[in-house]
Amino acid sequence: MLTRHERSPVPGLLKTPHDWLILIYFIYVVWNAPSSQEALKGFFPLITFYALTVQTLTNWGRVIQFLKTWNWMLIGLSAIAVSSLYGLDLTGAVDMTLKNGGRLSIGTWLCNNPNSLAHTIIVAIPVSYCLFFWKGRATGMLIAFPLYSLLAGTCAYYTGSKGAYLVAGGLVVMVFVIGRPLGVKVLALAAAATMGVSALSFLPRMEQMGNLRSDEGVQGRLMAWELARTARDKTTTGEGWMQFSAMINWEGETIPKATHSSYVQVGADLGLPGLFLFVAGLWCAMHSLISAHRLTSDDEVSERCRRTAMILVIAYAVSSWMINRQYHTEYFLTIAIAAAIHRLCQAEANQEDVSDLEAAGESEVEGEFPTISQSTQILNGRSLPRLVIQDNDEESESKSFWTKIGFLDLLACSALTWCVVEIWDYVLTSF
Repeated sequence: MLTRHERSPVPGLLKTPHDWLILIYFIYVVWNAPSSQEALKGFFPLITFYALTVQTLTNWGRVIQFLKTWNWMLIGLSAIAVSSLYGLDLTGAVDMTLKNGGRLSIGTWLCNNPNSLAHTIIVAIPVSYCLFFWKGRATGMLIAFPLYSLLAGTCAYYTGSKGAYLVAGGLVVMVFVIGRPLGVKVLALAAAATMGVSALSFLPRMEQMGNLRSDEGVQGRLMAWELARTARDKTTTGEGWMQFSAMINWEGETIPKATHSSYVQVGADLGLPGLFLFVAGLWCAMHSLISAHRLTSDDEVSERCRRTAMILVIAYAVSSWMINRQYHTEYFLTIAIAAAIHRLCQAEANQEDVSDLEAAGESEVEGEFPTISQSTQILNGRSLPRLVIQDNDEESESKSFWTKIGFLDLLACSALTWCVVEIWDYVLTSF
């Protein structure tokens, strides 16, 4: 950003709904923390990742390269994990795998347990499809996509993570649903409901899905979720950033137990207002990516970026029910990608509006109106054109792009927060 002197197409720090939301989230966390200084020290690097990512992804080429680099790093993690099964132990993975009951893990801070490793790398399969197989070249379709999928799939298989298997199945279905004709969507959903469910039953540890109540891991999580719900309901703003810790009695000992859910942890730490802001960030990202379809559908690179970013947002939102990633750079980088795409689309929409105004002016001078019908308003004695862009004598959709959080967005975020709380309570009352 500094050496090339390239600026964002919509320059400035607070130019999109995502920017404002991340700022409000930051202020709330620092204000609500028992130690504002500690919260500022811990949270500021996270929003710095967000800001720098938004400001450096200044064109579609940079966005696609960023996404490919992200995917290559996921494949690198998969290769490190799988290589430990064949004698090449780069991170102490063998010791971590033995510690986790033979389920594949690697000796890093983030992926030192099988569930975290699996949820991290499983997204590489649908992302590789979007980046290399969809409308890709022969090398991408025949070499890159199969190789990357094999590595990520093998890694996830040996982790034995039931949740990751379900997320992977859902993401693969999403690949055949996003941007597809209605018939393809119906076939994909039907295949997932029949053959997909049957295929999942053959994966490791999936036989335990029929009796989750007897699973010790599930029992421990439910205890942690119950304590987190108590903390959530005790005060409106929770216990403060990174303050909640579930201490449960297990076999005569009091031990700490992770919530294994980003939503539950945020609800206990930051209360319902913090949970609302956390969910709102994901909503804004999805809103931008869905709205961008009209502007990216005619360009392969930008549409590839949009689809890949949607996969990342969906994967994070679903996996966050099963792993703790609430205060990790992944959340902020994922939203930053959507915010960068938002700026690119906003700049393109603005450029289209300028082009239309220029074209309208030329048509008015020449007295020709081949694609623009004008109705007039009388203001101060002047006749001002109101442009209605048409294509094949039919009124086309507005070129305006979503630029600010409105009432419907607040309503959607409130509804999603309510759904999170309801699912949380439902799980506790049903298991």
